[in-house]
Amino acid sequence: MKRNRPIFQKINGVILLLLIPIVILYTYFSRTSLQVIDQQMTAYNESQLLFLKSQIESSAERLSLSSSVLARDSSILDLQLSVFTKDYYRMIANQTQVKEKLYLQSFSSTWTNVLSVFLPDIERRISTNPSDSFDRSVLNRDYNGKWRYQPGTANDPPAYQLLIWDPYIPRDNSLAVNAVYEVRFGVENIRKMLQNYKRESPGQIFWLTGSGEAFSVSESGDAELKQLGASLLREGLSGDVGHRSMEGQNTYLSYVYVPGLDAWLIDYVPTNVFHAPIIQSRNLFYLSMLGLIILAFAASWLLYLHVQKPISYIIKGLKHLEMGDYSFRINRRFHNEFDYMMQRFNDMGSEIQHLIQNVYEEQNRSRLVTLKQLQSQINPHFLYNCLSFIAGCAKLGHTETIKEMAYHLGGYYRYTTRVENQMPLLKEEVDLVEHYLQIYSLRLERLDYLLEIPKQMLDEPVMRLILQPVVENAIVHGIEPVPGRGFIRITGRWESDWNILRIEDSGRGMTEPDIEQYRLRLEQPMDERMGCGLWNVHQRLKHRFGEGAGVYIEPSAELSGLCVSLRWKRETGGEQPT
Repeated sequence: MKRNRPIFQKINGVILLLLIPIVILYTYFSRTSLQVIDQQMTAYNESQLLFLKSQIESSAERLSLSSSVLARDSSILDLQLSVFTKDYYRMIANQTQVKEKLYLQSFSSTWTNVLSVFLPDIERRISTNPSDSFDRSVLNRDYNGKWRYQPGTANDPPAYQLLIWDPYIPRDNSLAVNAVYEVRFGVENIRKMLQNYKRESPGQIFWLTGSGEAFSVSESGDAELKQLGASLLREGLSGDVGHRSMEGQNTYLSYVYVPGLDAWLIDYVPTNVFHAPIIQSRNLFYLSMLGLIILAFAASWLLYLHVQKPISYIIKGLKHLEMGDYSFRINRRFHNEFDYMMQRFNDMGSEIQHLIQNVYEEQNRSRLVTLKQLQSQINPHFLYNCLSFIAGCAKLGHTETIKEMAYHLGGYYRYTTRVENQMPLLKEEVDLVEHYLQIYSLRLERLDYLLEIPKQMLDEPVMRLILQPVVENAIVHGIEPVPGRGFIRITGRWESDWNILRIEDSGRGMTEPDIEQYRLRLEQPMDERMGCGLWNVHQRLKHRFGEGAGVYIEPSAELSGLCVSLRWKRETGGEQPT
């Protein structure tokens, strides 16, 4: 029978089937949310960086236009003319005018800057920064009209510098230069713009020059960012605008290239900054689901302890009763309504056991008395006949016959008086019948017999005095009433799980109606019309071996009398006898 799964396992399975899809769906939604956030943050960072880039480029462009304005200013032209004419008084007045114009241009920009005019002919530098002096190396620099980053020195902080020659000529012809216009702004201007950007951004932003210098919102982080910028430049930043993930770090990086200043605006944000709320929510959900699963399993376990467990004990008790074990009792207590059911079950089992034991013992006592009574009825009748025969032979002086009769009669009674073994082997029963047939052969002097029983079958256990009463019935009711010689044949065979002995005689036999009537009498209680021989044997076999066992009567197929078959269950193994 297929074993059903306990309710506890089924409930747990249902709980898991309900909760696992919820967890899977929530995990999918959480991952999708993170991906959407990444996309939105990427687009937002890029737009912010592009806006900041446009502000920086706009400020730098306004400063670069200052040099063009100065180059076309009349005061600059007057100064150049006074230099050419060597009018020193006018040269001094013009220098003052140029310085005022430089201050005006410088103050027009929101960035802190320095504007200078180099005059190679008189080796003079006019600047908004009074500490600046003339530097002839400016004439040897190769970035005419382009912004270039100048690393800081002990006196000058890092800055971007723009040089314009007047007239605009190649550097190798610097002797023909009338003037050089310089525009310079410090990196601190960009740092301030980064600080303003940082107020609205959750990440870190820094400025990375083409030479690998890095500037963040504060000077304290420049050294660390310089290493990061160097590694980015080595790996290469593809495109003017882009984003990438940092290997080995939970960091998301966006960048924009500023071509006018040959630098990069880089914004990097640790993913946990904008993933943290969703991750916290997800972890809280997982913890809640775990707690819910634990509570569900606890409820299922309580249900198992207080419902399934008592039911399983009751089922176990019913199975014991079904198998005939009426002594089984349920000794567990669950302190709930099932205790009452178990107490009633135990009371029912005790009552059934008491009734069955009484009935069974009474049945056994009755059967034992009946069997002993039946067995005791077999012996006296035969003994009287044999003693009468011996007395007659003694009167006639037939000593040999008396000796042979005494030998067989002794063998016969030696077996019948040993009652300690109630289930001898068939061989012992056959030896008894042989003694019995020899005794009758001496008495009748006209009886022949034949025993054909396979050797394997002789080892089968059988009830005592089962075969002899049938043989006696064949002699008394079949052979003796018929004149002339009589013949008895005893054969044995196996039929499936049954032992079968057939006793055939050459007597007058019986008609079919008489045989049918005799069969019915064997099943009924014994009365005065019914002899005790075959009825005793039939009842004993039925009592001992159950339905199917007993005595079966039919006409003999080969002899003129009856064929009586004894049938009982086999109790040993072995091959079918031939």
